[in-house]
Amino acid sequence: MQGETPFANGKRILLCVHQFFPQFSAGTEVLTLSTAQALRDKGYIVEIVTAQLQGEENLSLASYDHEGFRVHQLLVPYVAGKFSSTTLVDEYNNRAVYAPFKGLLDHLQPNLVHFFHFKNLTISALQACVDKNIPTVYTPTDYWINCRSCQLVKPWGQNECSGPSLLASNCLKHVAINNQKGTMRRLLAHTPQVLFSALMLAASAPINTRFKNIMLAMTDLRNREQTIAQAMLKIDKILPPTLFIEHLLINAGIPQHKIRRLKYGIQPPIIYPVDLDRIKVAGKTPTIGFIGTLTNHKGCHVLLQAIKQLPNMDADVVIYGDTQQNPDYVKNLDGIIQNDPRVRFMGTFPHERIGSVLHSLDVLVIPSTWRENAPLVLLNALACGTPIIASDVTGITEYLGEKDNVTVFEPGNAEELAQSLRSCLALNNEHAHNHGAGRIAGEPLHAYISVLSGVYADLMQIHEKLE
Repeated sequence: MQGETPFANGKRILLCVHQFFPQFSAGTEVLTLSTAQALRDKGYIVEIVTAQLQGEENLSLASYDHEGFRVHQLLVPYVAGKFSSTTLVDEYNNRAVYAPFKGLLDHLQPNLVHFFHFKNLTISALQACVDKNIPTVYTPTDYWINCRSCQLVKPWGQNECSGPSLLASNCLKHVAINNQKGTMRRLLAHTPQVLFSALMLAASAPINTRFKNIMLAMTDLRNREQTIAQAMLKIDKILPPTLFIEHLLINAGIPQHKIRRLKYGIQPPIIYPVDLDRIKVAGKTPTIGFIGTLTNHKGCHVLLQAIKQLPNMDADVVIYGDTQQNPDYVKNLDGIIQNDPRVRFMGTFPHERIGSVLHSLDVLVIPSTWRENAPLVLLNALACGTPIIASDVTGITEYLGEKDNVTVFEPGNAEELAQSLRSCLALNNEHAHNHGAGRIAGEPLHAYISVLSGVYADLMQIHEKLE
């Protein structure tokens, strides 16, 4: 540990992420910020690069400060709902990003670039690093490398997807469903995949020039996975947090020597005394909590459907998440709640208060409908000893231990979740927290940063020898 500080001093690290604070505050953003803070404490000079899709015609660059970090934001042209072959390619390989990102590299002169997400920045940003012989690291926080929607979730019934089919017609169906509403959306959702594929192939026949873009779109969707996999080969080190993502990388042809599984780093959550006093006063009525992005794959609707099946349950239900980010989804949640006085939307909170918020809950529900990928709220809840009811998905169960107070249920099954809630609250007439039972299921942040620092040092030395 003592030998790392002289190496770190003065070394410039660029952390790249698809979106960032203050507008976005989900798990990837929290991980990026906490990593930046810990690297800065180690002696590194850290700046952050992110991107935002916006309606302007030309790409531009803006910069701002957040918690002492300089954040450089690429404003990338994007028209919501516009669908074409070109836009599909731009989603993962936007060549318009290359020049301004390379300009940032020329200006900032980083010793290493660490990507936490490629969405919005795309693999063109990676290519700029490669062309300048700057070492690169990648921490995949979801399934972007395999899936356009990042979650490997089907929007028409089955929860999990195995990735693009041979012709990527399942991905095209996903795109088509997302671009339709009402009757057409329901019709597409219930169209068998084999029939949909046949219709798309017929529509894209050479004689049917009206639908020639369909074949182009299918080609680009089919090529997406291979193009990204080839780009991943250019990364010096990939640090998947789960065994499942490690297997995805290996199946994509990434050599084992480029991969090192590394669990996310977290700090033991702090519980502030003033919050603890408030919890003791308010602890008579059991409190059920949800903490996360209010979007379909995070499954808040499943929790609320379960609550409606328990009309006589005496409990407070608190929902922590940004209600402005996905207003249509929140409107659907309101329709489920139907003014149920037990349910309250609490908005967001600063991440440093995660310990106090978790300690105020009798049970945390993580009702995700996708595979997940070691969600930070899970790791923090385990560290706090907070009782948890969670979806039985690989990105959650891989991090669980035999002694953890966690109940799992079938993803999307509101009835089973309701039964679990009833059982959990029946067993916990008093406040259920056992902070002493908490454990760090990820890496302690200091250990995580120590590993990163070692990886950085090795890669910088290799690249210096190549110059």
